[in-house]
Amino acid sequence: MAQPQAEERCICGKCFEGWLSPRMRERLEYSTELRYELSKSLLETQDGVPDDITSVLPIDYAHIDVSVHYLPAEVRAKIGPSAPSEDCPAGDTVYRGYIAVFKAIKDLIAGEDPEHHGFPSVSTVSDHLSKLRDRDASEDLSSKYIAAYLDNGGKAEYALDCIVDRAREELSPLGRQYNAENQYIDAVLESEQSHAACANDLDFALVREKLGLPAETRGVVPDDEADSRDPPSDDEQ
Repeated sequence: MAQPQAEERCICGKCFEGWLSPRMRERLEYSTELRYELSKSLLETQDGVPDDITSVLPIDYAHIDVSVHYLPAEVRAKIGPSAPSEDCPAGDTVYRGYIAVFKAIKDLIAGEDPEHHGFPSVSTVSDHLSKLRDRDASEDLSSKYIAAYLDNGGKAEYALDCIVDRAREELSPLGRQYNAENQYIDAVLESEQSHAACANDLDFALVREKLGLPAETRGVVPDDEADSRDPPSDDEQ
């Protein structure tokens, strides 16, 4: 039996291009902000620690930040602790570049025309990163980090994959980590925004398709490693 088109599934009448509901967009935006702010706090902690202490007790981002688990193994292996080492002379520049991608996505969202309520796709973010890396590093240090990330195999796709999958796992009823606190946040948002329920509110499979992501996430975070992914629910068919 043929599946209904996104436009046919929209029942709220407010989905962007008939597929991205206001509630789904809020989840993706909040997921983007969470990933960036949490990672930024790690970097700020690192930058506030004296070098003589950092060299002895480096921050190992790969074991702290869940977003790192959405990178391929070959890219993840190039993320070293905060202090450069013989095994990883680049130190944390690749990680800083990865976090700069989340910042770039956050900025793209903030700069969108308020009349258009979409979400940056893989191609949109990739084009934006190409422009950012060409900036003068003396004026914008993030261009240096973005270049390091891209030159070491990083892609826009990996950050977007993380954003969408974490939105599903942490911020939606479909996720394993959707707890009482997140349910409360959802209830508050619903009462404040008064969004009508829509069939697209939980259609993460459709979001992945529209953003140019593969059907399955590459992310396997430690808490999920022992379990295989649940099959798609009826809402995601």
